[in-house]
Amino acid sequence: MLTATYSLVAISAEQDTARSILHRLQQHIQNVWHSVHNIDLAFLGSCFEKVFQFDDFCRRRKLEVHVIPALKRVTREADDLIDQLDALGAASLVFVRSTFEHFKKVVDLGTARAHEMVTAMELYTGEMATRLKREEEELFPLMRRSFSVEDWFAIASCFLAEDGGPHKGRQISRKPQRGSVKNNSRYTLN
Repeated sequence: MLTATYSLVAISAEQDTARSILHRLQQHIQNVWHSVHNIDLAFLGSCFEKVFQFDDFCRRRKLEVHVIPALKRVTREADDLIDQLDALGAASLVFVRSTFEHFKKVVDLGTARAHEMVTAMELYTGEMATRLKREEEELFPLMRRSFSVEDWFAIASCFLAEDGGPHKGRQISRKPQRGSVKNNSRYTLN
């Protein structure tokens, strides 16, 4: 059970980081709304970059890379939920791309399209907030009851290898080392 505990702590810590970054991103977008009539294109570009960084962070989470694929392998019970979460992720990606297109138009046409860009970023953050909430309320309980000890061990092994643990790139022994969840400062908002 130590491997399950380690995995759950790692996933929860990463989820907390995602929620914290999302909250700061939403505040940043609100600041853009307040200055939408006197918009600074550099500030708007900075906001877009933060959206892109957050999206990249979310797609690289341990939950996305290791846990969801493992859950798909062990149970069909998760299929509908995972499909719905994937749809939210796909919708979020559409918003990110839309935001980028809006940003290019804002740069080309001035601030006339700034309102559309800010709206697209708000839609994106709303979709991602919904996804994070559903992961916590529906996916986490499902994975807790679906994974065997062996499944948790395999997941913990992947986490340790990814975190650069003492056995990076190698098969780990039956007793995994305790690792720590890295806080990737590249994805923080100032």
